[in-house]
Amino acid sequence: MPDRANHGRLSVLLVTYNHAKHVQRALESLFAQSIDSPIELVIADDGSSDGTVDIIRTFETRFPSFHFKYLDDTSHLGITRNYQRGFAACTEEYVAILEGDDYWVSPLKLKRQCDFLETHWECDLCSVNYFVYEEDRSRFAPRTAIGTGHRFIDARELIADNLVGNFSTCMYRKSALDALPQALFEVESYDWIVNICVARQSLIGFLETPMSVYRLHARGVWTQKPHFDKLRCQLELIPAYDELTSNVFHAEFDLLASRLRDAIAQSEIERSEPVPEPAPPVFEPATPAVPGWRDYVPPVVMSLGRALAPPELKRRISRMHQRGRGM
Repeated sequence: MPDRANHGRLSVLLVTYNHAKHVQRALESLFAQSIDSPIELVIADDGSSDGTVDIIRTFETRFPSFHFKYLDDTSHLGITRNYQRGFAACTEEYVAILEGDDYWVSPLKLKRQCDFLETHWECDLCSVNYFVYEEDRSRFAPRTAIGTGHRFIDARELIADNLVGNFSTCMYRKSALDALPQALFEVESYDWIVNICVARQSLIGFLETPMSVYRLHARGVWTQKPHFDKLRCQLELIPAYDELTSNVFHAEFDLLASRLRDAIAQSEIERSEPVPEPAPPVFEPATPAVPGWRDYVPPVVMSLGRALAPPELKRRISRMHQRGRGM
């Protein structure tokens, strides 16, 4: 572990949009980090209308070691442009990102990432394992196998499987963010293509201990998209992403596009299959009644007998009939 303290060398970019329900948890996890040196906190709120920024401001006086830097929050730029200005506003050597609906679960996250980048010059990005939290089901699951070591990921592996997963797991060298192609911000861009571009020039270090939580909830920008729409969105972006990376990874993007088309075709089949009609109810035939002696007597004879029979005989016949029915 390096002896040199990371004094004044870290920016944290807090990205928010209508995260009033979750941002306090995110901030508490940030301020619990075991780093004693000053930290630049850049708040890139994208025009929240639910009081998100007001909640953030309540933390200012409680944590003087953080320098709060607010970007303009009077308009909604969209996720790509908001990240573009957020990256540009960070001034320190390392930049960690925390999205307002995620949170960190280890107080050593920032320290371990800083230490890793200090000793691994081959990496411009250090990511960590994380838990996926399905809010509506109250279920946590690690993104990948939990360990205590680290592994290296290159751009081709990231195209096949976005192990990094989300911005809240990431710490970058600021120089790598400055080197991102400006054309990246002209298309719809998420963490995946940003990290692929970073990995063109370096490896990604992945710490196998989960230190972050990625929250899946109904208001999430990506989460709220139906599965079919996610597949189509990914497929439609591949040509632009292939061009952004100068077609260096054309074979990998082409293979991914083929897999996405297969998944879309399967999804369309499932969507078009008619819902089976419910089976008609089955009625068991009624058991026919055993015929009694009255069933063989013509009605006219029954009527004449009731009219002419003495009252005492009528009473006896009635009692016999009731006993025959088990009454």
